[in-house]
Amino acid sequence: MRRIQVIIREVADATSDQATELATFDLPATDVAALQPETALDQLATTTHTVGTQILQRLLQAQWDVVDASLIAAERRRLSPPCPSWPTGTPT
Repeated sequence: MRRIQVIIREVADATSDQATELATFDLPATDVAALQPETALDQLATTTHTVGTQILQRLLQAQWDVVDASLIAAERRRLSPPCPSWPTGTPT
């Protein structure tokens, strides 16, 4: 039976093919025989809403992690003292 899967991946940059998988979500299989015609759409919508909320939570967390890491790196660069340069020639 076919299934639907949503994968959240982080790609280092636009030219890279390497990606880190952050999360995988499998939508639960639907037992078509158990669906009642009167409530089938409601049942499917409820399942989609529940899984969709989980996906969005993880997606937002991943986005916040990227922004947070970027801000931390910028602050570290700002607070780090400049490195002294070696004078001309080699140190002894």
